Amino acid sequence: MRQIYIIALNTFREGVRNRVFASLIAFAVCLLFLTLAVSQASLHEEVRLVKDMGLFLCSTFSSLICIFIGVNLVYKEVERKTIYTILPKPIYRWQFLLGKYFGIGVTMAVQVAIMGLVLFGQFLALDAEFGLLMVKAIWLIYVEVMVVGAVALFFSSFSTPFLSGLLTLGVFVVGRFGDRIATMRLSEDTNAATQADPFVAFLKAAAAAAPDLSQFNVTAYVVYESSLPFSYVYHATAAGFAYAGVVLVLASMAFARRDFT
Repeated sequence: MRQIYIIALNTFREGVRNRVFASLIAFAVCLLFLTLAVSQASLHEEVRLVKDMGLFLCSTFSSLICIFIGVNLVYKEVERKTIYTILPKPIYRWQFLLGKYFGIGVTMAVQVAIMGLVLFGQFLALDAEFGLLMVKAIWLIYVEVMVVGAVALFFSSFSTPFLSGLLTLGVFVVGRFGDRIATMRLSEDTNAATQADPFVAFLKAAAAAAPDLSQFNVTAYVVYESSLPFSYVYHATAAGFAYAGVVLVLASMAFARRDFT
């Protein structure tokens, strides 16, 4: 456990020092522009727009930054040749990956929390109630980010950062719209050849394998102030971390077979 803790701590320090705060500044600037647009263009819809756009920006920024961090973790260790000094020590490769994942988790927890505080400040400026629904939505964003982080770490365990980034981004997009792809229905006048289109079959197969990230998007509940039971949050959280766990096992298996000589 000590080895995992040390790797996680070093990963967190590197992530915060190099990337997280720059992304927070960008997020804050986006919110400032959003506030200006809301004050000038909306008619008594300021709070709804801040909820909608704020959660969208929080989710998108966090996921993209997590992808960028995740796909570079293993590669940077190889590039700096520090991997050759770490792995010969009394540490298993799965411990190395798990430490990296926990480091991502702490880094993204800090980022999502600060983004939530920025949103909270926007609510105060609009004299609106933040509410428990917003807390639930932000928590589910964090779970989504952790799933994306596991996928990024999986691809980075055997591929280059560029290819890993493309693959993870593809999984992210498919995961976001997987529920629509899985239920894709072609029009009645479409011919049989088109219905058997390999691309459509590939999209459906990809949607079945990718994580269902749409379950973490509860913006509609927040915007329209609908009831979001804790049971939903619990099941979505359990499903997300279960998927991440399976992906981490696969990443450990792939990383164990990788030759660094």
